[in-house]
Amino acid sequence: MERSQSAGTVALLFCALLTGSCANPFAPALRGNAASVWTEAQTVGELLENFVTAYELKDSLRYAELLDESFQFMYYDFSLSRDDGWFRETDLQTTARLFRAYSNISLVWGGVGDATLALSTPDSLIEFRARYQLYLDDTSPLIGFARFEVEKQSEDRFRILLWQEEFSH
Repeated sequence: MERSQSAGTVALLFCALLTGSCANPFAPALRGNAASVWTEAQTVGELLENFVTAYELKDSLRYAELLDESFQFMYYDFSLSRDDGWFRETDLQTTARLFRAYSNISLVWGGVGDATLALSTPDSLIEFRARYQLYLDDTSPLIGFARFEVEKQSEDRFRILLWQEEFSH
């Protein structure tokens, strides 16, 4: 036991001397030359990038960071002919089930203007509409529209307050 600890310590020191630090083989691939796949979510665009990354990596912990504590998901229930929805905790459970159910998830945002993507104003409620295409394994994409309300508190990151599904008839 003592010998394997010594060998591990030597390997760790060798790795540190060679590269300055050891790479994590379990870390996700990096996007471009960035130091991380995650942005600081200081703009609306960065928030949406993190949303895509959370879905593609099926990372429910990072997804939870996108949602404000007061988060609401709203949709129109056609079978009941009324608006319906749920709060943050139910959304996190639902999204975690989605992540477990599919091997490959891809999300593509569209229809959000550059000016909206660049917004970074703290302490302001920002509303915008986005078109999305959600690919689950090898099925045809789910296509829809979502209306978002997001906010960035001073010295914090953007978080989603409301996600309202919108369907065009």
